[in-house]
Amino acid sequence: MSSATDRLTDILVELPKYKSQWQSNVANPYVRAYDLAVENFQRTLKAQEARDKMTAELFVFAASVLSGSVLMAAFATASLRVLAGRAALRVVCNNNLNRTFDLMHAAASNKAVMFALGGILDEAKKFAGKQITSATEKLTSSAPIASSPTAINFLTRIEDFINVNHICIHEFIAGVRDDRAISETDKLKAADLVGKTPFCNPPAGRRVDENRLSQKMELLFYMSAVMDSDRLVTFVPPTGGSVPGTTRELVLARKPIPQMPSAADYPRETAPRLTGKLLQPFEPGTRIEYSNIGSAVRERIDTLSRQHGGSPFYPQQNFAEKILIDPTGRAQMIRAEQIINRLSADARPKQLVDVRMI
Repeated sequence: MSSATDRLTDILVELPKYKSQWQSNVANPYVRAYDLAVENFQRTLKAQEARDKMTAELFVFAASVLSGSVLMAAFATASLRVLAGRAALRVVCNNNLNRTFDLMHAAASNKAVMFALGGILDEAKKFAGKQITSATEKLTSSAPIASSPTAINFLTRIEDFINVNHICIHEFIAGVRDDRAISETDKLKAADLVGKTPFCNPPAGRRVDENRLSQKMELLFYMSAVMDSDRLVTFVPPTGGSVPGTTRELVLARKPIPQMPSAADYPRETAPRLTGKLLQPFEPGTRIEYSNIGSAVRERIDTLSRQHGGSPFYPQQNFAEKILIDPTGRAQMIRAEQIINRLSADARPKQLVDVRMI
């Protein structure tokens, strides 16, 4: 048996250990943190008697922002198709994840492939293009997955992702080893390259602070709720005769706002204008309204914001104001966007072996 074959076989023997390390040191702590975040989130909403906001998009959102490792970044990218919330958040998540992989000089457009094979694709394709194609087919085509916000759904999806990547790199290594058309020199080169892949560089020990990660996830759930709370209202003022039997303003439409709060094209409020016409005395105006997420939720947001930002999220209010007045406005919308971006930057891995979910 050649030295190249020996080396590639030795790598195959090690793959189950790498898989277990990714599962034990990253995936399982991440899921436990998520489960605690969901429990606290649901408890707060129940105390507020708020509507149930638990959807599958929440864990994808958390995974997208708090990537923390190449595993979670690649998993989140592969899962973004279930994110059904504010459209602009998908752009934020995609941009953050792209920066993650750009830092690692990853060349492939399919980020799931990056977890298995990392940045070795271009070099490996020169002598093992057929094996690359065969191995990655299983990553790039899959049936739709039933998504729910439960921890067991989250866990099994990550397990599936790790398993499929395990199969991918196993097939690549075995394919190169057993292909007689590949020279001994190129097989040795393949063995060297595989040692640089993310899958073969799992964290050796558990470095995830699960309680701290859980709090950050929970804070992100609330930031998502804040970001989804604005509506653009189109209305005309009371005219006495515009609606028979009423002198109240007439609301023509309430629409979600797709732009991010910091965007230059975020809607501005406009006052209705007199037209001088008898049947249509005003041109419609617009204003921005915010859904009241409740004082209990706001109090929990302030607690988490102090823990992970050093200051409360909302302006100071007395007891009566907290109960009666929702202070959410443009400032809170922009701050929610900033918190999302800051947590993402803090968690983004700087190299393949980073685990920054602390």
